[in-house]
Amino acid sequence: MAKEIGHRGVTVNSLVPYAVVDAGIFTGMDANTPSLKWLSDMNPMKRMATVEDVANAAVFFASDLSSFVSGQHLLINGGGSQ
Repeated sequence: MAKEIGHRGVTVNSLVPYAVVDAGIFTGMDANTPSLKWLSDMNPMKRMATVEDVANAAVFFASDLSSFVSGQHLLINGGGSQ
């Protein structure tokens, strides 16, 4: 898509969050449950993403700071692999 409409000045990117605290299937779960603790411990930053982490990435893509960024998938995973 980025190649098809880039000539119009349109950027096309995506956000790819990993496990996000209190979002999706983790909504309402206690952060101290064994499964969430395991996910946090497996991450190099020793935590799960927050809704704010995802929102900050979206703000970056919506800002002029990313005006020459297109065709990218931004992994919001704290350095962990998908």
